[in-house]
Amino acid sequence: MLDEIEPAITRLVHEAPQRDPETLRALEAALHDVGSPLALAIARILEYLADDLVDPGIALPALAEACATLVAGERGQADARSIDAARYRIETLEPRPDPPPRIAVPDVPASGLIREPRRRT
Repeated sequence: MLDEIEPAITRLVHEAPQRDPETLRALEAALHDVGSPLALAIARILEYLADDLVDPGIALPALAEACATLVAGERGQADARSIDAARYRIETLEPRPDPPPRIAVPDVPASGLIREPRRRT
C-alpha cells in the first residue's frame, strides 16, 4: 500500500480542481493501512478535500509534500523532525469558514434614482 501513496496524490494534483473519488478512496485506504500519526492526519485532510471544506489550491501542495515525507519516513529516509514538521503543517490546515452572507444589491443603480417633488394638496 505504501507504493500507492505517491502516485495517487500526484494524480490528484495533476487532475485538480477535479477530484476522482476512486483515487481519493484508494489514497485514504493506503494511509489508514500505514496508520502513523502523519498518515492519519493526511487522511483527515483528504476527507475535508473530498467534502470541499479546504481550498485545493492550498491543501494539495501541502498534502503532496506530506505524502512524500511519509513515504520517505516509512522507508527510513526521513528523520523524526521532518515527519513532525510535515504533520504540523497538515494539522494546521483547517476547513474553510462559511462564506459571509451576501449583501443584497439593489437592481437599480443609485444614479437612476430621482426624488419626486412633493405634491401639495
